[in-house]
Amino acid sequence: MDTSEQQQLQRASIRWQFWFAVFATAFLAVTFIWFLPLRFLYEAGVGPSGGDAMHDDAAMEDDHGAAAEHEASDIREGLAVDMGASPAPTVGVATWFDFFVNEQPANAPIPAEDLEIEHERPMHVIGVRSDMEEFFHIHPLPDPTAPGHLIVPHTFAAPGMYKLWTEVKKGGVVHTIGQPEFLVNGAGAQSAKNVSFSRNVVVGEYQVALELDEPVRKGREAEFVFDIHTLTGVEVEVEDYLGEAMHLVVIKDDGTEFVHTHPEVGDMHGVFRAIPRAFAHGEAEEAAGADEDRDIQFHATFPQAGLYRAFAQFRPAGTDLAPEEAITAAFWIRVEEEPPLLANWWLRLFVSLVLIVLLSLGVRRYLAVNAK
Repeated sequence: MDTSEQQQLQRASIRWQFWFAVFATAFLAVTFIWFLPLRFLYEAGVGPSGGDAMHDDAAMEDDHGAAAEHEASDIREGLAVDMGASPAPTVGVATWFDFFVNEQPANAPIPAEDLEIEHERPMHVIGVRSDMEEFFHIHPLPDPTAPGHLIVPHTFAAPGMYKLWTEVKKGGVVHTIGQPEFLVNGAGAQSAKNVSFSRNVVVGEYQVALELDEPVRKGREAEFVFDIHTLTGVEVEVEDYLGEAMHLVVIKDDGTEFVHTHPEVGDMHGVFRAIPRAFAHGEAEEAAGADEDRDIQFHATFPQAGLYRAFAQFRPAGTDLAPEEAITAAFWIRVEEEPPLLANWWLRLFVSLVLIVLLSLGVRRYLAVNAK
């Protein structure tokens, strides 16, 4: 082969190497600048616009049906619940709460028989003090003398500012309505906020452990796993409390976010692992399998960053608690903002450019060697 033919072959080889370098560079650019950042955005649970997956305050739906969340002062149309209290709430004195379920704008009473039973009660009322150190869960019953009214007494143990949420179900929709804050009078500190992120709390004769993947991020689903033992380490079985193994209430420390959920099979908002039932002779439990996991699981998505407190309510099997009572274990949770996605995108762009430059230098050196 003469020199001219060698040069032609060499030029042809250089052209192919050049186009290979161009396509390789384009592939790296598309992969690292566009595809991987876009994939990262979707895996982070947000779209390219930066929005996140939050529940709709107006309505969301799970296996229990649709749910609507409002503040009482914002309701102009549809089902509303108005709260009254007599006498004025005072520590150590029973206060009768009167909840008037009505249809706006006509202010027409909704009879109690039109309400659906949800978790064994026509209405659930959950209240906290502003520091999240006081919590209660009570259940008004229909007032036979006043259509649309449900009443219940409650005695406060500590003074301070309180907020209540009422829950009723009608037409397959659970209505959660936040009531205006009110003052409970009496001696003692009105606030004693004590934030601790311990994941093991002792309540009476029981120790409750919370397993939670942290940090918890705004807009991302978080899994709560509760495990209950006696103080001597014996695993505790639970009995149903209002039709569930456990009730979980999560409230933001400023009262702007509220979730009341339950662990149920097949429910995307609460997944329940088998809890063996207690039997006096113990044989049936062994037959069911002593190795069954007794943890109780929930899933929840936090729509806002900030401090939350989770209240887990349960009844130990065979307890002598009154039928309406439960043990409550409380945990503080910090929810953090998502890391800035734009910063991650620029980092990937920088890495892409560095790789492209290195590839170009490598190709250039390779071509220079072959040209000699």
